Amino acid sequence: MRPVSPKEIERMVGVIHGKFNAIQMQLKQSTCEAVMTLRSRFLDARRKRRNFSKQATEVLNEYFYSHLSNPYPSEEAKEELARKGGITVSQVSNWFGNKRIRIKRTWGSFKKRLPFILLNGSRTPPKSGPEEPG
Repeated sequence: MRPVSPKEIERMVGVIHGKFNAIQMQLKQSTCEAVMTLRSRFLDARRKRRNFSKQATEVLNEYFYSHLSNPYPSEEAKEELARKGGITVSQVSNWFGNKRIRIKRTWGSFKKRLPFILLNGSRTPPKSGPEEPG
């Protein structure tokens, strides 16, 4: 066996370092690409808004309108509604929260217009301003 000179050792260490750096760079790039792909898929899945199926909406509306005096289903009722509609309990809870808000908003708007509807059949209040001489 012949002795290895310090120059040869230095050259081989340089080659090993070069290969190591190249592999390290490839690993960083592939990891970064994988992370970006996963991030993109995750964000795309969150952004897509899908309406419930017709059956799910019917099940939820049926319960809501048959319990208008107290439209707050128990946890057991939520689980049953989720099972019947093919959605999650969390989706049921969110749907009821949104529905109650929409109904309150609609009812508030209707109550403001009710006197005008009863008085003259108009759906909107008369415009305020100077009256025209008749």
